Amino acid sequence: MAQHVDLLVEYRRGRPIVETVHAESLGNGHYKLLHSPGLVQGIAAGDEFRFTDANGAFEVLSRAGNIVVQLYANAGVEPFAAELGSSVRALGGTLDGRVARGMVFSIPVGVGFEAIEGLFNSFVADKPGVQWAYGNVYADAEGRVPLNWWNAGRTKDTNSK
Repeated sequence: MAQHVDLLVEYRRGRPIVETVHAESLGNGHYKLLHSPGLVQGIAAGDEFRFTDANGAFEVLSRAGNIVVQLYANAGVEPFAAELGSSVRALGGTLDGRVARGMVFSIPVGVGFEAIEGLFNSFVADKPGVQWAYGNVYADAEGRVPLNWWNAGRTKDTNSK
């Protein structure tokens, strides 16, 4: 059964900032994330995880094989939401969430990074104030240290902010 749980986004001034997400309890303190988050890094729809502390820090136990793309727009996403959603569906992805100035997508890793980057880079190229980022590809904020979970045998990571 689906329930709301809080995942840690970051600590700000020593206080945890969390995002409430939908997850399914699998028992034994394990959960399955039902939709990719818009702010939390390191986890995607379908991933199984467990909490590592009461502030929402978590450990990914197994990956479902989805890449998260988080898109943000200064002036809002309404003018292009349908077009972008259609383009992502054509890749086999889904729109997992939308707010006035943001959207989050899950796209199967099998599509390939080149196709994902090609779609999003060309989409934002003529849209000032619109940017996108991966949500579960890098271990650092600068995008320099890949998690590499998509390589065979890599199924466990820790989000210990």
